[in-house]
This record gives sequence, structure tokens and C-alpha cells, in this order.
Amino acid sequence: MRLQLALILAIGIVPAGIGGPELAAADGSVSFRGVYYKERATRVMQPMLDGVFEVGARGLLSTHFLVDAITSASASAGAADAVAFTENRYEVGSGYTHQFGDLKLGGDAKFSTESDYKSLYAGVRGELELGQKNTVLGLGGGIGRDSISAGSGGGLAQPTIACELGQTEQANCNLTTLSVYGSVTQIVSRAAVVSVSIDVARLSGYQSNPYRSAIAGDELVAERHPTLRNRQAYAALFRYFIDSTETTLIGSYRYYRDTWKVHGHTPELRVIQQIADIGDAAFRYRYHTQDGSFFFRERYDAVDGVMGFVSDDVKLSTMTTHTIEAKLGILGSAFELEGKWGVARFEGVLQYVVQYNRFGNAIVAHVGVTVPFDY
Repeated sequence: MRLQLALILAIGIVPAGIGGPELAAADGSVSFRGVYYKERATRVMQPMLDGVFEVGARGLLSTHFLVDAITSASASAGAADAVAFTENRYEVGSGYTHQFGDLKLGGDAKFSTESDYKSLYAGVRGELELGQKNTVLGLGGGIGRDSISAGSGGGLAQPTIACELGQTEQANCNLTTLSVYGSVTQIVSRAAVVSVSIDVARLSGYQSNPYRSAIAGDELVAERHPTLRNRQAYAALFRYFIDSTETTLIGSYRYYRDTWKVHGHTPELRVIQQIADIGDAAFRYRYHTQDGSFFFRERYDAVDGVMGFVSDDVKLSTMTTHTIEAKLGILGSAFELEGKWGVARFEGVLQYVVQYNRFGNAIVAHVGVTVPFDY
């Protein structure tokens, strides 16, 4: 049992059947979460509802619904003259996974919509367990199709945008994303797990912000990004469980690069401490640094920009961020709750993000509760 618990904590999952008779009897769970994000010019409030349901003995269905309520005074988000506005984004998604012996196959789909942006994604994935589940190979991919406009209004007053450099402006532009990813996870000892992964994506289509302008010479010109972007990300992760203190150490590193010449390095460290049988506490530190894209400038010398491209997107600039996170998860039994509420998990997360860019520092707060149930 100690070895089983060590591997569960090291891998970071709790399957059905672990956690006592009441949790083992649960055929599903529902999670209610809320996230609050605040930086200098933007505030986001995000309520979320997630559900997980067993389908027969080998199937698992997951669903989610969320709302992004964005309040911003930034022109890049559609606000004019720094006047605050509110925009809501709605997203719904579902996924299904089926176990075929040592092979697990699944698929996902999600749709999101807001006044000027619609997005549809569909993907498939698979996992193959080898060596009595000591090695797990993962492979997946997906396709996304987005439609972007320059405003929520329609008719003759609808603003227009140029989908490509030099093209005639039109009401809507499209973006197609193709992605493939693979991973290998290996148990290397009684309490240690390592994994490596690679993600590759190709984005083709409109990738500018229709509301954002850049300074070029003595003018403000509409942002113009290249319409093709290839992305690659390589990651490695190590998990180690200290049996004597019931502590899990997790270290990871991610390297990112793309054809826009953005290069990013992201090391991360997490410490998860089990608190008796009632919950756990965690601390996370994440460091991120990146080079800016080949065409990003704070100010351009001429209207033409760099090869015809101009950008005022901070995410394409040279920057560094530090993220510090504290997390606490407690079971309902700690509050003397009984039944399903006794094995419900209450969770709180607080993040502080130091950003060396004009966004300024940010605060993120997250609260949630997950309740198992029978059906």
C-alpha cells in the first residue's frame, strides 16, 4: 500500500478505488470552481463547472463549461480611449476515454464563443501501457478552427480587417491550428517517475489583434502579424516521493521555440505535502524568460515596420516572469462532514505573478470544491 500511495502521489493522479470505501463507490464527480485574475488594466472572473462520469467498466466521460468575464481598459481588448468595457466568453467541451486492455483511446471537442471570436477544436489521443504499466507512451493531435472579426456589430457599421498583408479588408478572418504531441512516462524506482514530451503546432491564418495598433514613425498603424507560425515545445518532468514525510517533489523544464523567433525557457518547482488523511498543501515556483519575436519593436521607425509586420503584443516581447503559488486542498471530513461531503475536496489557490513588462504584476485566486457521487 505504501508503494501504491507513493506512485499515486508521484504521478499526481487519484484513480477510483483509492481514498476509502465511500470514494471507491463513486461513479462520478462534479467540480465547481472560480478563478479571479487581476493585473494593471485587466480583470478576469471565471466560473467553471466540470463533471467526470464513468461509462461502463472501461469508459470515462468528462465535460466542462466556463465563462470568462473580462473587464479591461486596454485598447488591445477592444476598449476605446481607455474606457473600461466588459466582454464575456463562453466555452463548453467534452471528452471520452476508453480502456482496451493496455491501450487507452480518447477524443475531445470544445467550442467557445464571444462577440468577435468563435473557436472550435477537436482532437484524439491514445496511451499505451508497457512493462506492467511501468512505461506509458502517449500520442495525440487535434485541429482547431477560429473565426475572428473586428467587432460585435453587424451590417454596414461592421469594422473590417485585412486577413493577410496587402489583401482587401473583410468582415471576418479565419485561423486554422494543427497540433501533434507525444510523451513517454517511466517509473524509475519505487518512488520516482520521469517523463518527457514534445508538442508541435502549425497555425495558419489571421493571428493579429484587430483592436491593437503599433507606433510606426509618426503614425499609429493596425497590427500586422505573419499568417504562418510553427511552434515547438519540449518538456521534461521528474517526480519523487519521500515516504518518511509523505512529501512529493516535482521539477520540470520546458523549452519553447517558433518560426517567429520566440525562444522561451520555463523551469518550475513544486512541493506537495500530505496533511495526515485530510488533505495536502503545495508550493510552486515558476520562472519564465523569453526572447522577443523577430518583428516586435516598442516603436517602429517607418510605417512599413519589419518586413511589413508590426506588433504591439507584449507576449511577443522580450520578458521575464516569476510565479509564486500556494495551494491548500482539504477533504470534507476535516470539517466533520459525512457521506459524499466527507470525501469532497475543498481547494484554494493563490498566485502572485511578477511580470517585467507593461502588463505589470498580477494576482490570481482560485477556489473550488469537487464532490463525488453515485448514479
